Amino acid sequence: MAEASLSCSYTDLKQGVDKLLQLPGPHYVVFLADNSPATGVSWCPDCVRCGPAVKRVCADQGASLLEVLVGQREVWKDPQHPLRNDPAIKLGGVPDLMRWGAEGPTAKLGVALEKAGSPAEAVAVVAKFLLDTKC
Repeated sequence: MAEASLSCSYTDLKQGVDKLLQLPGPHYVVFLADNSPATGVSWCPDCVRCGPAVKRVCADQGASLLEVLVGQREVWKDPQHPLRNDPAIKLGGVPDLMRWGAEGPTAKLGVALEKAGSPAEAVAVVAKFLLDTKC
């Protein structure tokens, strides 16, 4: 199956998810940090290390993926960030990957992705999560 991938800001999450759910399943949402305007690279080293692995594994497995950018560092670190306080999402860190259904998140990878020490380890963590959550 061809890769199906979308991207949006956290402020456009609902619209992004609506578009995602129109694509072939299974559906996943990855939460990543924005690129720094000064460098053009994400301010989050974990996102730099793991983001490409998520995109590659989802594409290889034929999963549809929505990339949601959580904002610049100062925006994300605010304890009142909407994704931290959304009762369905409760995002504690980035990167994070969730399986998504019509009613919202159905499975969450959590800190395992953030703790992946290398791109190869991130690929293995994501591949196992996709395997475990393909219903």
